[in-house]
Amino acid sequence: MSVPGPIVVPGDRLHDFETGSRLEWIETDGRGGYASGTAVGANTRRYHGVLVVARRPPTDRVILLSRLEEAVHLPDGRSFELGANVYPDAVHPRGYRCLESFRLDPWPIWRYRLGGVELTKALFLARRPGAVVVMYRVSGGPAVLEVRPLVAGRDFHSLIFENDGVAARAEAAPGCIAYRPYPGIPPLVISHTGGEWRDTGFWYRQTVYPRETERGLDDREDLYNPGILTARLEPDRPWILACGTSPVAIGGAAGWAAEERARRRRAAERGGALGVGDPRLAELGARLAVAAEDFVVSRDGERTIIAGYPWFADWGRDAMISIPGLFLTMGRTDLAASVLRTFATHLRDGLIPNRFPDHGGDVPDDHYNAADAPLWFVEAVGALADAGGEAGEFWPAVREIVEAYRRGTRFGIRMDEDGLVRQGEPGVQLTWMDAKVDGWVVTPRDGKAVEINALWYNALRRTATLAGAVGGDPGRFTEDAERVRSAFAAFWHEEGRYLYDRIDDDGRPDASLRPNQLFAAALPHSPIDLDRARGVVAAVERELVVPLGVRTLAPSDPHYKGHYGGTREERDAAYHCGTAWPWLLGPFIRAYLRVHGGAAARARARDLLAPVLDHLGEEGLGHVSEVVAGDRPHTPGGCFAQAWSCAELLRAIPLVAGAAPNGGPP
Repeated sequence: MSVPGPIVVPGDRLHDFETGSRLEWIETDGRGGYASGTAVGANTRRYHGVLVVARRPPTDRVILLSRLEEAVHLPDGRSFELGANVYPDAVHPRGYRCLESFRLDPWPIWRYRLGGVELTKALFLARRPGAVVVMYRVSGGPAVLEVRPLVAGRDFHSLIFENDGVAARAEAAPGCIAYRPYPGIPPLVISHTGGEWRDTGFWYRQTVYPRETERGLDDREDLYNPGILTARLEPDRPWILACGTSPVAIGGAAGWAAEERARRRRAAERGGALGVGDPRLAELGARLAVAAEDFVVSRDGERTIIAGYPWFADWGRDAMISIPGLFLTMGRTDLAASVLRTFATHLRDGLIPNRFPDHGGDVPDDHYNAADAPLWFVEAVGALADAGGEAGEFWPAVREIVEAYRRGTRFGIRMDEDGLVRQGEPGVQLTWMDAKVDGWVVTPRDGKAVEINALWYNALRRTATLAGAVGGDPGRFTEDAERVRSAFAAFWHEEGRYLYDRIDDDGRPDASLRPNQLFAAALPHSPIDLDRARGVVAAVERELVVPLGVRTLAPSDPHYKGHYGGTREERDAAYHCGTAWPWLLGPFIRAYLRVHGGAAARARARDLLAPVLDHLGEEGLGHVSEVVAGDRPHTPGGCFAQAWSCAELLRAIPLVAGAAPNGGPP
């Protein structure tokens, strides 16, 4: 298919600051760094910045350049400020009122009407030099452009305030300005096509980040402006600057832009092919495949997957779940294998890291707190084999994981006498429903969790197949799988016609209607028969499925919370108690197609995917959010760009289009 057109936001949406400031964009460098902001030009999160660099890729990220303050002066004496910054009780300046449009084409492009002059600003992250390139162009007459870099120079989770330790001045040379705000922080280097630099040494105080205010977090900081860069703009002649940590040859900008367009075009073509025969699915596949590129980053010479922007690093569970959708659907077995190597390298006691430290270094023991992530690793290896990749190199890791679960490993993870896996340790959350606030475990799931045991059964079947492929004996794995399948009947809630969410350590079943049971019906090897799978799908469809996601708890439950927002405590209380997650649409669609099959089932699944295209023009532009509220209007929340949301929807497209067997690869 052809590459889909740009995502365009017209001026009337941008002139409403509240609306326009919620439209976020991101450009990524493949190393964990990025540039991010909003369609109106305002930074509304502490994580927004023109240049965010990863000192230990993909982590230890620093907001180096927070934003660029721009002003345009016309020959007739009129001046226009392009910025839009939030201060206590004010937005100043209000450059968004001059915006005629914003579009992703394929990167952010702003078009301003300034009297009789039109100014276009384009920004993209050039991966080869690792620099953020900003291009300005005027038509209708000349103009003078002033650019004021506002520097943060701090960890991207933190905030900074006026202090005496900041470096007072930058070093200016023809075509280049270098400024290191603090010792130990990378320098900000601005390469440009000509201009005059003037030192200022000015603090911009009390910038407010409204999204942090909404999240109940500290929301203000001060930013330092070391100087002003002034340049004359001539009609239809671009003026360019590039922001990085070392000088770049600015003359290469056109070539970098061509490389970036080609890279994204190839991704769009791969994704578009997934929806063959259906233009809407093809467009969705193309857009999601471009978004998928943002999550793939380097770590120690291999690849890994950023779980979500703007604040997550690479998480084991998220990465393993994302591998089939981000890579295997499009035949990228090499990238899948590289991510598996990254996590296999850190395998410890049969566990892979739940997450890596934000500031680099060795993975501490308490970062291995995930009972499902190693089982998702086994499933990803099996999916790699299904897709024609070389899975044999991961046999030692797969065997170690299964043996560790058999004999017992950390956090109380062990196979019980009936073959099922139990897990749990006081105060430690080990499943994906892991919210905890100051010692309060929001969704206790110790004991035998339904998805852990569905994954365990699937892992034993996958391991038996892999053992046979490498010349080993699959017998014991097959025997254990049969024991698990028999014991799994304990999860069946006959009256409700669905699966219990867990069986606690005292043998009491938890009848909370949650989506975790979906995996028993959606995984390639299912521990339940078709009749019970139909019950699971019917219960989830009836109570949990909403536009853009699947709720984490039925509204009929007294613990249900349909609003996601407020303080950290309020958000975490709702996170897995009613909030809906887009990534769960993937397993729901696979389970639905398994139990129903045929054209009518695919049509129903197509309806579930339809709202996603509209969502790509909201919140995180071109991306799928982490969560949506359980109650109408199902407002998006959490990260504005989430890897497994993107991956699971990509994975569903060929199934819905009828291009792959129900429930099988991809």
